[in-house]
Amino acid sequence: MPEYDFHQLSPHDLEVLTRDLLQARWGVHLESFKTGKDGGIDLRYASGPAKTIVQVKHYLRTGFSGLLRDLEAEAVKIRRLAPNRYVLVTSVPLSPANKESIVRIIGTDFLQTADVVGADDLNNLLGQHPDVEGRHYKLWLASRGVLDRVINNAALTRSEFKARQVYEQAKRYVISDAYPQALKMLGDERVVIIAGAPGVGKTTLADLILYSHLEQGYQAVLIQRDVDEGESLFQPGHRQIFYFDDFMGATFAGEHGGGQGARDRALVNFIAMVRATPDARLVLTTREHVYAQALGRSERLRHAGLNDVRVVLGMPSYNAMQRARILYSHLYFSDLPDAYRDQLLRDDFYLRIVKHEKFNPRLIEWLSSYRRLKHVPVERYRGFIDNLLRDPSEIWLHAYEQEITEPGRSVLLTIHSLGGKCGGSVLERAFGTLHAYRAARYNFSTRPDDLRTGIREVINSFIKPWGTHGFEVIDPSVLDLLNAVSRNAPDNAADMIAGAASFDQVEQVWTLAKVTQGGAIIAALGREAGRIAPTIGHLARTGRCFALAGGGVGYFGPTYERRLAAIVEMTGRLDASAIAALIAPAFERLCEEWRTERPQINDAVELIRAIDAAPASMVTSVDRMRGVVLDAALEEARTGCRADELRELLGVVDTEQANREVAIARESFAKYQRDYFSEDLSECRSREQFSALIEDLELFRDELGVDVRALIERVEQANAEFEEHEDQYADHMQDEWKERARDERAGDRSIADMFESLRGDRS
Repeated sequence: MPEYDFHQLSPHDLEVLTRDLLQARWGVHLESFKTGKDGGIDLRYASGPAKTIVQVKHYLRTGFSGLLRDLEAEAVKIRRLAPNRYVLVTSVPLSPANKESIVRIIGTDFLQTADVVGADDLNNLLGQHPDVEGRHYKLWLASRGVLDRVINNAALTRSEFKARQVYEQAKRYVISDAYPQALKMLGDERVVIIAGAPGVGKTTLADLILYSHLEQGYQAVLIQRDVDEGESLFQPGHRQIFYFDDFMGATFAGEHGGGQGARDRALVNFIAMVRATPDARLVLTTREHVYAQALGRSERLRHAGLNDVRVVLGMPSYNAMQRARILYSHLYFSDLPDAYRDQLLRDDFYLRIVKHEKFNPRLIEWLSSYRRLKHVPVERYRGFIDNLLRDPSEIWLHAYEQEITEPGRSVLLTIHSLGGKCGGSVLERAFGTLHAYRAARYNFSTRPDDLRTGIREVINSFIKPWGTHGFEVIDPSVLDLLNAVSRNAPDNAADMIAGAASFDQVEQVWTLAKVTQGGAIIAALGREAGRIAPTIGHLARTGRCFALAGGGVGYFGPTYERRLAAIVEMTGRLDASAIAALIAPAFERLCEEWRTERPQINDAVELIRAIDAAPASMVTSVDRMRGVVLDAALEEARTGCRADELRELLGVVDTEQANREVAIARESFAKYQRDYFSEDLSECRSREQFSALIEDLELFRDELGVDVRALIERVEQANAEFEEHEDQYADHMQDEWKERARDERAGDRSIADMFESLRGDRS
């Protein structure tokens, strides 16, 4: 019979184990009803009028005294629920006298001694249902009995300390699909490569696989440097598992000398030797970008069939419940004081972590380790977590700085300068100019296939495919990393501008510079104004229209109004004559554009606002320009504009004066009322949009003195009709959304019920 003490299980783990054991024992399906829903019910079986209620009590910390203390309150709930049968399951070891004490508290009307299931009874059930035991990996992986057997098998190798580490990790581990997938691959192929981005749990998964094989009698061989160590300890006929963490690490993958070919050959030969030996197993881990880099430079590795034995971990592998269990397990087995846990439980703050787009197991380790949090007062704990989630760039920084090549960095900087996402042809052109510029500046060599090399080493680790041929960052935290790279080494920002292929990139970097933490970038751009000005000036004048196949015209990149606005802003913030000298040529190019193309009203207003925000020292150089831009925008509005365009224009017109500008604005409104209002009204699809349109009309009334009563009545009538049909429309169009929302609420309740157990079992 097994002899588990169940200390390796959380309350949620114990409940799931109990459910599976009782279902196997009774041959029925048990429903789950957590404390938050039906007070006093964990599991239930109902057949006709008869119902059986099961409660599961862990009490890992306070034991029998804690259990007995809380059963008084439970007895009241049980009497209220009045089940035909009540079963109490606990991981606490119970003597016959202990069981009698429990029965006296609950009452013999509802509880019989035989229905009090303690630790010994659970072990008995596990012995009768070994299939259930086998499915609950954590039960046996993290048991003390298994640890003893593992230590015995590890004693002759360097793996004893590793085994004790994994024993502690296993308590917190949440089994995902990757665990059985990796085990099956190892059983079938005898080799498994676990790959993925930094922080997704590669080493933890590999550790658990190693640990489970130690329990089966395998001798562990931990490879530290290269496969020569494994070959020297290889013993045919003995059960051995070789474990090489980060086998394509930065040093291994980064060497390009004559010895690298021999290393590749040795690795391929060692893998082949393991695959040909029935008693041997090999577990390898690698960061995905390093793996891709190694395959890119080695034809031998590319043809070794390594992809056939690779399991790739990524954040999409974790659904909301798995994320919740990861956080829950780390918190339950952490050394965090109760006050810190209570901060997470208050107002369901833990849901913010579980649902955050930057959720990462490594972050969970940070926020659940009191050793790392001692400097954080409990009242600032939630703020600390918010900051960690907002900018987890430290996870990626080492990989960016040490583990990818210059082509890989150029790919990432290029995608960053394009907003984190771009098409393949756009990336090719932008990469070419930026990579060539960086190579010349930092004196590194380039090759014709650098773009392909760079993509290959960062794909699936920093970036992922997007659209048909494009790419985007794999996770928002990669953008945090790249922002940090530019803030910490602001010359990178200057490089992205100086090596830009389109003004989009200049705009993107400038946007980053203007944010709160962009002071270092502003300083660097001012310092490097002479270096970046030629590129900015050239791109500000570059054409933006192209002929379409059908005879039409298409446009790309920012308008000339936006380009000039950026240059005016940069001149004001950088105080650099090299940038100021670009204003006149850019304005001249804008005026040239207006001879054949229509002004963009909203972008023209953006330019006017940039002029209005310019420091006093620039007034003489931009004052005349403001009048020209405003006149052009007003004349365009007179020919026809939408409500949002007229609204923005009025923001830069002095309506206190009955002048020519106000007269043109009134003409623009009259044109809008005749030709564009009905279109604006037809595009309203929500109460908020109807309200916004009414606000615009009221603004026109107040600023221009025009009569908008009839227009507002039409908006209100359309809004009333919309609201009248909204419920019917929602029933017709949103059934799937409603179902999804119900599922999400049910999922949130399940997660809340699980976290509720963190409040109990306290001394």
